[in-house]
Amino acid sequence: MLCKICTLVILIKIHIKMKHSTFLKSKLIPGLIFFIAIIGLTSMQSSSVLDPVGIWDYEVPTDQGTLEGEMTITKNDATYDISIETTSYGTLELEEIKISGNDLSASVSLEGATIDFEFEFDGDAMKGTVTTPDGELEITAKRRKE
Repeated sequence: MLCKICTLVILIKIHIKMKHSTFLKSKLIPGLIFFIAIIGLTSMQSSSVLDPVGIWDYEVPTDQGTLEGEMTITKNDATYDISIETTSYGTLELEEIKISGNDLSASVSLEGATIDFEFEFDGDAMKGTVTTPDGELEITAKRRKE
C-alpha cells in the first residue's frame, strides 16, 4: 500500500512539473493512473486457489463420543471424488460435489436419507457441518502431511 501511495505522489509531481504539455495531460498521466489502478485491483484479489486434494483425518463430536476417520479427496480432470471411511457404515462415496471459493458441498444417500456436507477449507485445515435428518453435527479435519 505504501508503495502505491509513493507512486501516486510521484505521478502527481510529474503532472505538476509538466502541466504545460498537452500530450502528458491528456494521454500519459491518465494512462499511468489507470495502469496503477489495475495493478492495485489485481493485487487485492486472492491468489490462493482451493486445492483440497489429499487425505484428511476428521473428527465429529457427538453425544455418544467423537467419531474419527479418514476422508480422501482426489481430483480427476475437472471433477473431485470424495470418500469417507466410517466405522459404522464403511466407505461413503460423496455425490453432487460443488466448490465455490474455499467452500465445498456434497451429499450422500444413507439408509434412505440424504446427508449433506458443507466444508470450509483453510490451507491444511477444514471445518464444516454434516446435516442429517436428526440435526447438524460439526466436523473438523486436518490434511495429512505426505
